Amino acid sequence: AVQKIIDQVLQKLEESQVPMTNYALKSSGAAVIPECTSPSFQNTAYKVFLYSLPVLDYVRSPELILEKENNLGNCWPFHGSQGQVLIKLSMPVIPRAVTMDHASGTTLRRDSISSAPKDFAVYGVTEGQEEQFLGQFVFLAPLNPSHTFQLKNELSGFVNYILLQVLSNWGHPDYTCVYQFRVHGDPA
Repeated sequence: AVQKIIDQVLQKLEESQVPMTNYALKSSGAAVIPECTSPSFQNTAYKVFLYSLPVLDYVRSPELILEKENNLGNCWPFHGSQGQVLIKLSMPVIPRAVTMDHASGTTLRRDSISSAPKDFAVYGVTEGQEEQFLGQFVFLAPLNPSHTFQLKNELSGFVNYILLQVLSNWGHPDYTCVYQFRVHGDPA
């Protein structure tokens, strides 16, 4: 009963927040740059079948973090507790905040929380490949599955890319799962 009340309060808080434009949304033109992104975790328990024969391991794309849906299991997993993804934004922006999301709901299992990102850093990257540190944060996924972080080192100029570096997770030894990562700011 207490968990149900907590979930209802968190849902009301989420609904009451002023919506901010997400410049890392795939449907708006954002994309993952694969050559600067950690390899996806290959789950050998699940296979892709062709004519009833297993042909390869099922692999989830990092592009999943650019989509709105964050149902349990619909995430991008990468090996271990450290990894990165480079996101080309839908348009040049001055980033002001980022939002990290994890699966929500009362059916979360312990291994789901343990695979959530914990410590992460964000960098703005210009078209000329210049990186600027924008902040390091702790994502408290066990307390709140969606959290917006105000960037500490705001840029005065526009960036075309955001680099997300996950530095640790909540204890899963094999992989880390990123559900959705959003970028907010001022467009060019």
